[in-house]
Amino acid sequence: MPRLYGYSPKGKRCYGKNDWLAKGRVNIIGALLEGALITLCAFQCNIDSDIFHAWINQDLLPKVPRNAVIVMDNVSFHKRQDIQHSIKNAGFTLEYLPVYSPDLNPIEHKWAQAKARRRKYRCDVDTLFYTSLF
Repeated sequence: MPRLYGYSPKGKRCYGKNDWLAKGRVNIIGALLEGALITLCAFQCNIDSDIFHAWINQDLLPKVPRNAVIVMDNVSFHKRQDIQHSIKNAGFTLEYLPVYSPDLNPIEHKWAQAKARRRKYRCDVDTLFYTSLF
């Protein structure tokens, strides 16, 4: 969608040189281990409890070391019973962050860093995450 407003010298037509990377929304699920991203999945759709449950079982649990503690925020689908059972049955401890505390969630800082790099380098999501993992 083109921008409706912009800046240009008075009396001159405004031309855009940047597509602003607005090709559609991408939602990403990821996990950190000791500050490093250990798994990422990108989706062109909204992430719901079914997608999250599949990601937990197929992607996250096989990559997490034994006896790890999995910490999640309080998004409603994180608390679905079958997700909790999957984590506990795989031998992991599950903890939740306090309500309304994104500053305590290290992955929120990682997402902010990713967004800043995407703006700085004007790259797409694939380039950002799959060729230059930070």
